[in-house]
Amino acid sequence: MSSLPTLEECQSVLSNCIADAPPSDDSIQAWRQLIQRCLSHGTSYGDLLLSTSPSGADNITELLTARAKEAGAILSDSIEWYLREWWGEQNKQKNDVQNQLKNDAVICSVVESLWLVGCLLDSDEDNTATQGTKEGGSSSDDAANNDGDGTSTSSSKLSYQCLVSIIKDLTSSRNWMVNKDDDNDDAMETDEKSRPLIPISSLQTTLELSLLQAANLLPNPPPIAKAKKAKGGGKATDDTPADFVHKKLKKMNTDMYYRQHKFNLLAEESEGYAKLLSFLIVGINEENVGVGGADEGGARKYVRELIGAFDLDPNRVLDLALDALEWELNEIVKSYAKKSSSSSSQSKSGRGGGEEEWGFDTINMAMLNVQNGNVVNMLLAIIRELDGKSSTGGRAIAHLMGFKYRSYHNRAAKVTAAAAAEKEKEGNKESTGESSGGGGGGGSDNSSASSPTRIYPRSLFISTAFLCAHGLVDAHDLLPHLNTSLDLIETYKTHSMETIKRLKKLGVVSLNSAKADKKDEKDDDGGNESADRDAAFRNDPVIGVFRAFLAMGDWELSVSFLAHATVPDFDSAVKTSDGGKMLSAMELTVLAACSLSNSVGADVCAWVANKIKHVYNQGGSNEVASKSPSHRSSILPSSESNHPFPIETSLTDISSVLRAPLSSLVASGVIRLTQPLYIKLCRLYNSKILVADDEEEVDIKCIDDDTMSILSTFMVPSLSLFPSDTLLPKELWSLLKKLPYTVRYKLYSAWRKPGLEKGTLRSMLPKDAKSGKIPKPLGIIESEIETGIAARYVLKRISKENIKDMGRQLSKTSHNNPLVVFTDILAKIESYDNLILMMVDTFEFATDLSLDVMGYCLLLSLGGGDGQRRSGTKMGGLNTEQWLASLETFSGAFYKKFPDVELRGVLLYLTSRFKDSEASELGVLRSLIKTAGGYGFVDFDSTASLSELQLDGRCGSRLLKRETSSFGVVDNINRKASQQLRKVLQGGDLGVIMLLLLSQMRSKILYTKDTSGTEHVKVIGNTYDDCEAVLCLLLEFLSDSSDDHASGPSTKEKFAASMPSLEDLHTKYGLDTAVAWMICRPLIRKSMFFMDDSKLSSKASQKDMPSFLKRFASSPEMTTSCQNRLPKGAWKHITSAMFETFYSLSIYDILCPAERYNAEIGRLKKDVERLIILQKGGDAARGQMSALAAAAAAAGANENEVRRATAFTPAHRMELDRLRRNVDQLNKDFERQQKRCKFVKTKLEDQKEELIMTGDCADAFASAFMTFCIYPRCFLSPEDSLFCAHFIKVLHNMRLPGFLTIELIDNIVNAATGSLYCMTEDEAGNLAIFLNEIWKSVNCWRYDNDAFSSELKGSPGSKLSKEFAEANGIGDHSVTDGITFDDYKTIYSLWHDKIGVSSIGCLSSSEYMHTRAALIVLSRIVLVYPTQPKIGDKILKSLSSLQSDDNPRPDIRATAQGYCSQLTKARDEGMWKEENIAVTRARQEREKAKAEERKKNLALQHENMKKETEAITREIGDGGRYGRDRRDDRRPPDDRGRPWGNDSRMHPQRGPPLNASAPMFTPKGGAQRELGFPPDRRDHDRRGGGHDREVYVPPSRRDAPATRRQEENRRKRSRSPDPVDESERKRSRGEWAPPRRSTRRN
Repeated sequence: MSSLPTLEECQSVLSNCIADAPPSDDSIQAWRQLIQRCLSHGTSYGDLLLSTSPSGADNITELLTARAKEAGAILSDSIEWYLREWWGEQNKQKNDVQNQLKNDAVICSVVESLWLVGCLLDSDEDNTATQGTKEGGSSSDDAANNDGDGTSTSSSKLSYQCLVSIIKDLTSSRNWMVNKDDDNDDAMETDEKSRPLIPISSLQTTLELSLLQAANLLPNPPPIAKAKKAKGGGKATDDTPADFVHKKLKKMNTDMYYRQHKFNLLAEESEGYAKLLSFLIVGINEENVGVGGADEGGARKYVRELIGAFDLDPNRVLDLALDALEWELNEIVKSYAKKSSSSSSQSKSGRGGGEEEWGFDTINMAMLNVQNGNVVNMLLAIIRELDGKSSTGGRAIAHLMGFKYRSYHNRAAKVTAAAAAEKEKEGNKESTGESSGGGGGGGSDNSSASSPTRIYPRSLFISTAFLCAHGLVDAHDLLPHLNTSLDLIETYKTHSMETIKRLKKLGVVSLNSAKADKKDEKDDDGGNESADRDAAFRNDPVIGVFRAFLAMGDWELSVSFLAHATVPDFDSAVKTSDGGKMLSAMELTVLAACSLSNSVGADVCAWVANKIKHVYNQGGSNEVASKSPSHRSSILPSSESNHPFPIETSLTDISSVLRAPLSSLVASGVIRLTQPLYIKLCRLYNSKILVADDEEEVDIKCIDDDTMSILSTFMVPSLSLFPSDTLLPKELWSLLKKLPYTVRYKLYSAWRKPGLEKGTLRSMLPKDAKSGKIPKPLGIIESEIETGIAARYVLKRISKENIKDMGRQLSKTSHNNPLVVFTDILAKIESYDNLILMMVDTFEFATDLSLDVMGYCLLLSLGGGDGQRRSGTKMGGLNTEQWLASLETFSGAFYKKFPDVELRGVLLYLTSRFKDSEASELGVLRSLIKTAGGYGFVDFDSTASLSELQLDGRCGSRLLKRETSSFGVVDNINRKASQQLRKVLQGGDLGVIMLLLLSQMRSKILYTKDTSGTEHVKVIGNTYDDCEAVLCLLLEFLSDSSDDHASGPSTKEKFAASMPSLEDLHTKYGLDTAVAWMICRPLIRKSMFFMDDSKLSSKASQKDMPSFLKRFASSPEMTTSCQNRLPKGAWKHITSAMFETFYSLSIYDILCPAERYNAEIGRLKKDVERLIILQKGGDAARGQMSALAAAAAAAGANENEVRRATAFTPAHRMELDRLRRNVDQLNKDFERQQKRCKFVKTKLEDQKEELIMTGDCADAFASAFMTFCIYPRCFLSPEDSLFCAHFIKVLHNMRLPGFLTIELIDNIVNAATGSLYCMTEDEAGNLAIFLNEIWKSVNCWRYDNDAFSSELKGSPGSKLSKEFAEANGIGDHSVTDGITFDDYKTIYSLWHDKIGVSSIGCLSSSEYMHTRAALIVLSRIVLVYPTQPKIGDKILKSLSSLQSDDNPRPDIRATAQGYCSQLTKARDEGMWKEENIAVTRARQEREKAKAEERKKNLALQHENMKKETEAITREIGDGGRYGRDRRDDRRPPDDRGRPWGNDSRMHPQRGPPLNASAPMFTPKGGAQRELGFPPDRRDHDRRGGGHDREVYVPPSRRDAPATRRQEENRRKRSRSPDPVDESERKRSRGEWAPPRRSTRRN
């Protein structure tokens, strides 16, 4: 049992409630606990619930009564204290105290607690109360006192009576609670000036009736109730107050739910409706709401007065107001449509302003330009008044609008049913023969005419959307009233499946005519289904309301309404707040509606165009508003969703709003109907995406996700939906070119995925197709398929002759789908490399966007996509795959022709491949630098293929290299392409990164084992050589400063800014010494000779070095770095000055190829003279013009072409200018290089003492110099091998003390003979070049005593170290005075034998690379080695096995045969200087005899063939001059203008005729003659007479420049030249050949 709280406790809690204002939840909870304690103490209801009796007193009744009084007193005193405090505060604020008291939380807590305890104790209170009242009418207090003995009243009844006692205490009046303004609503109050603690009305509305009756809180029934009951014959008994209230509640419920109030509609007077309609239609315009008229209050008051005066039904009045609004809106739209159609020249006659033409533009513009908008606003105010001023609104309006939709639907259903019944009736008549043949047709026409074309008026949709836009009705409340027969989602899925089936059949050729007919029938059925679907959409109320919502401008409301009406799961998604599911449902419904109805799609496009019109016009809307009349206004709501974007709207906000509708437009393909909208969007985004002034591309951080989504899902893919044209790609490219190439490639990737053409359909799962979740829009797939078919059609017919016409057609097909066309082109190029140049020429007709996509497609073909990479090599890595080789060639040609195309993607892909040590794509970079960069003159196929002329050219300037690389044939160079490639490589240090990666990969190739473990050593060697060649090529390209401009940083400066220091190359990047110095050498040489650069010399003084070169200049830091790279013991024998000098210089600095300079200058001058003679003409040019004419005529040229060939054209002028420039430049280069070589040699002379150490350390100089200088560098490149050889010669010729030349050559021979077994092909070629130069001097000293005496004898180089002299058995004089000639012959023989033994061992080896390296080295030095017959014969003997047909290596066999021929020729020419003369003569005699025998055999064979030919001629006839009968003369001439059998080509004795169109020229004698002969004298003059028949030539062909046959042959030769027959070759050489076969026509 709970204890009774004290008054202080209650007052403390209540004080907290007063202080909080309003009371907090904690304070109210504490107060409720105190109330429960009081009630529990006063009623003991807790003990009753636990089935226990109260203890502690014998008399239970007295105890409970006393405790009830205590509890009632505590509660009443506490509440009175609270109310006194609260009462004064409320009076100060002059509030309605009683209303405030009813809603007070403290009072409400007391009332609720009383109700709760009353419910717990309400077991038998009804009987108790009723009995107590009826037995003498005593009060509840008396009943409680009478039950005090405890014998007749149970404990629950006592507790109940105690609760009643507490209630009475709480409802006792208090005189101080006075409110003068109170209305005295409480029924039980006896004193007008006093109030109870708790309002009785609160108790009456909360407590149960039995408790209220027991507490005497119910009013007594009136006496009239008893009188009515007695009058009815019943017993006149008094009802209790509870019974009376119960009956009264029953009557109220009956009146509320069952009674029909409007029992008589005829009570309404028609005059009221007449006045109402007159006011709504006419009066509201003229009297009340004219411009500047009365306000809305007067109109609403007038309508209320009509309702009250004529007892009108408010619902019917509301219905009429809705009709008036619908009519007004209809008139507004109709008048605007009529006005716009009359002013537009493109509108069709008879349809202007019709409802069928009402789209978004018409409705929206009509709503925005209303002449008198106050009428509509007044009607809205009246409707809002009649609907009850509900904040949510629209409950009555929704039902009324729904009734309208149902009535229209039912009416249409009746008409349709009647038409169907009539049609059925007519059909029955036809079957029974009661009607004539034409009657059935008439019935059918009548039935079709009676069926409604439009079920719902368009005005109904407009008014519905208008009311929803103004918040008068909820759109979703209308859904139960809209009878739609169109299952939008299922229809869309069916439509998608049918479209997929149709797309799969595109391009498939059917040879079955029956199937073709069925296909035509299906196409017709498809057209009928489309028409039926359009009719269903036109009559569907959901679609109609959706389109009207769009016209109001609210996209979210429109789409949510459509999704709610068509997607079954949309309700569940809304209830669960599943945003993703809701968005997907909304997107699917809009996609389905746009795909199935072009009208809906057009409305969505118009909505987008309306949203962006102000932003697109940049203030155009304000101009329009200023020009429009001032009294025109908008009746649409003023929310942002209903109006266009403001001018200052950001791109992010625009993209977030347009993302959903634009994705639906492109997915459904409807955007193809509105090309201007696409152009506007491209231009809008182009203006919004801003690029900084110092940048070329926009920062990727400025592009938000919504904008990126629009670019990837709308802007780029939508291009496929439009017809192929150049306008749209240009607009799109103007936008995309501002984006980084990575973003553009992502957009292209999204455009491509998940496949091209039918690849998407093949990758789709059946469930995805059935569900309508198609990964790529079907319209784009169809466009891709059609483009692919058109492109393949052109590719099958393209050739060199029609490249311009077909190229234009091919480029035109690529305008809207470049991915499809270029992917197909690259696939064909991979298989047919002869298409490369034709395709590159074709691309000149493509747009910039197409070319950019071409770069992306090329990157994908190389392997830069997400797919699995193809293998780039075949045959175990020996050869490059055909596809990769073709793409390498195409890459160079493409970027040479179009240098502006993005190149960074390909280069970064190559960088990533080099980072992974993948060398298969080295050819791509090689092709780019050679072809696009114009550096083909630097590259070479192999070092073994370089001629002496090319090697001499590589020692000179860059122009000399270019002139000698292709033997005077110089390729055209696109300087812009070269500059662009260099710019890309310089940007972001990309070129230097590639250099470092190639340098690292070069060492990894040799020392990193392949995962398969089966890689052949030849593959490793070829890969190593390719990597080295590309490294040298890239280094040369990056360091070339020939294209530097006068302003801006030079190429060397940019190169230096990217290049790490020499120390970092060693330590951080792990490059070996030779490669690190090779990469830095251009900058080191620039720092040494910076004054030679005119650009730098103009900026810096004689002593100042540019800052970017200081890191690479000679300094103590560089010396320290060099010393750290070599072992400490090496510096005891070699000086740092020698080391730095050796690695800093190049062949250009120490050798000037004067002979090659003079030869090339002379050749160029001859070409200049030739072109000058051709330019002047006259007698001097006669021979040259004749040669040009003959060459053109032999090529099948006509007269005009021959004349152009002999004229001095602009191409000749450009060539002349180039030659003159090159002559001047070569002279300058020659002079400059001579000065450079002289300066370097002078410098070497000056620091002679610092190059080599003296003393005992000098003895090991040769081995140290060979190990750390010569050997690492001579294998890098041909230039480096030449430098090593000539640097040795320079030091020897300087007679440098301590430079032991003989000992150094011995080390070279030892290293070379050992290296033959472990080198690649290019290394073998470099070694051969080096050894060839060294061996020239070695041979000269051996076989020329004068050269030995002048160059070697007595020089420091002839001296030997003591160890070397002792090891080779040479006397001590060689240490002090140098070797003698006899000593040198001994040493030479040792060297000769070493090289021979090593070479023969390699030739006899079974390892491929050993034999290959030996053949390369021996082929290069064949003119200087061997010189001793013993070694030569052994080498020839070793070659015999390699030349046999049994050799399984054809390349080795061919090389061995070539070297054997060279060696034999060298031997015959006396290169074997030590061979015995007798042996030489005997061999010459044997060779002479063999030659005579071969000559006799050839003569005998020739005689036998001649006899055989004569025998054949006698047997079958001559076939020439007289082989045919003379009856041929009587035959008519052929179409070439001569009789049959008279064609000069038929006679073997005659050569081909000269071209009749040869030009005229003046001989020395001054007479003119033709180079060709007239047709009628051709045979006569050629044979010297004897055949004087006249040859008939038609007049039409006498002046023709060439015959038809010649034209056909010319075209055939240009298309696909046939191989020349062997007999034709013999005739061209003047040898005998069998006669040509006759080609006479029948």
